[in-house]
Amino acid sequence: MSRRGAWAALAAALVACLAAPGAAQAHAELRSLEVGPRAVRLVLSSPVEEAFLRLEARVRPGGPVVSGPARRDPRDADAVVAPLLRPGAGRVVVEWRAFSQDGHPSGSSRAGGDGALAIAARLLLLIAPVGMLGLVVMAAGVVEPALRGGGVAPPGRPAAEAEGVRRRAGAALAGRARAWWTAWWALAALGALGLVLLPVALLRGLDEGAGGLGALLTDTRAGTALWVQAGALAAAALAGAALCRRGPPAAVGPALALGLPPAAALVAISWAGHASSGGDRTANIVIDAIHNLATAAWLGGLLGLAVLALPAVRALPQPDRVRLGAAVVVRFSALALTAVGVLVVTGVYRALAELGPVGEIAHSGYGRALLVKLGLFAVLLCGGAYNRLVAHPRLERAALGLDPDDRGAAAALRVSVRAELALAAALMVSVAVLISLPPPG
Repeated sequence: MSRRGAWAALAAALVACLAAPGAAQAHAELRSLEVGPRAVRLVLSSPVEEAFLRLEARVRPGGPVVSGPARRDPRDADAVVAPLLRPGAGRVVVEWRAFSQDGHPSGSSRAGGDGALAIAARLLLLIAPVGMLGLVVMAAGVVEPALRGGGVAPPGRPAAEAEGVRRRAGAALAGRARAWWTAWWALAALGALGLVLLPVALLRGLDEGAGGLGALLTDTRAGTALWVQAGALAAAALAGAALCRRGPPAAVGPALALGLPPAAALVAISWAGHASSGGDRTANIVIDAIHNLATAAWLGGLLGLAVLALPAVRALPQPDRVRLGAAVVVRFSALALTAVGVLVVTGVYRALAELGPVGEIAHSGYGRALLVKLGLFAVLLCGGAYNRLVAHPRLERAALGLDPDDRGAAAALRVSVRAELALAAALMVSVAVLISLPPPG
C-alpha cells in the first residue's frame, strides 16, 4: 500500500467514525429509581465509580436540593443512594450522573453518553497498539525467518545460491526500513492524539471542566488505564528512538522492546473495558486481551505485509521475488490462520457474555453493531481464505519450479492485501463504536 493509500484509508476510518451515531449511550443505564421516605436510590446496569457521582432530589426543576451527598450502595456496586434532607418531602425531581467502571459517562441530562469525539479517541487508542504490534510481528516473526531460510526453493539448492537470495533480499528489506519506521511513528502519534482526546471527551460527557481531570486520572479505572497506555506509548517511543537507526526488528531483544509496550496497551484496554464490568471479571479480561492480541497479529500483520514485505519482494529480481514472497506468504498464512481461530473462539465467548439472550442481538444498538462487525469479519475471512487457498499455493508452486509464472498470483495478492486493509480499517471503526455502546447482557 502506498503512503497516499494508507492515509486515505485512515481518513476514511476517521470520517466513518465521526459519522457514527453521536448519541452512543453510556454503559451504566438506569434500571430503576426509587424515592423513599428517607432516601433516593437508583440502580444502574453496571458498576459505577465513586468519582463524579451525583444524585440530587429537588422539590421542582431548578429548585433547591433536598438530598444529601450521593454514594455507592455498599451492598450493591450497581446502586447509588442519597439521603433525603427533608424526609417525606413528597414528590421530587431527581437528577443524576454517574461514570461507569468501564469508562463511560451517563446521566439524566442529554450531556451524558460517549459521543463522536470519544468514539474517535477510542478508535485511535485501538489502532495504534494493534498496528504497532502487528508491524513488529510481521518484521520479526514472519519476514526475518523467511529471509533467514533463503526463501522457498526446490530441494537440493546450493548453499551459495541461498546465501545470494539472503543478501539480495536483505538489501531490499533494508530499503523499506524508512517506510516501516514511518508507519511505526505515525501509529505512535495517533496513539498520543487518542490519549489527549479521550479525557477531553469523557469530561465533556460528564459536564466537567478541566478541574475534573485530576479525579478522572487518579480516582477511576479508566484513568488508571490511561496512565498504563501513556506509559506503554512512552516506553515504545523510547525503544523506537534507540532502535530507529537500524532496520525493522529482527532479533528477539529489539522485537520485545518494541512489541511489549503496545501489547500492554491492548491489555489495559481490556482491563478497563466491557470485560471489567460483568461477572467472572478475571476470565473475561484475560479472554478479551487474548482477542485483542490476536487482532494485532492478523490485522496489524496485514499492515506490516503492505508496508514492508510486499514492496521489498516486488523490488527483487526473478526468481528471488517469488522465493522470498512465497516464504513470507506461507508464514503469514499460518500466523493468520492461528489468529483467526483464536478470534473466533474468544469472540464467541465474549459475545455470549455481553449479549445475554440471543434475541437481544437484533433489538439493541450493541447487537446491531456486533452484526456489522461480524459481517466485516466474514468478508475479511473470505479474503484470507483466497490468499490461503489460491495465492499461497500458486506462489509456492512457482517458487518450487512447478509453475514459472508468478505474476498473476503476486498481483492478486497485492490487490487482496489492499482490500483487506480497507476492510480492517472499517472493522476497527465498528469495534470503536461497539465498545462505546451498552451491552444488553
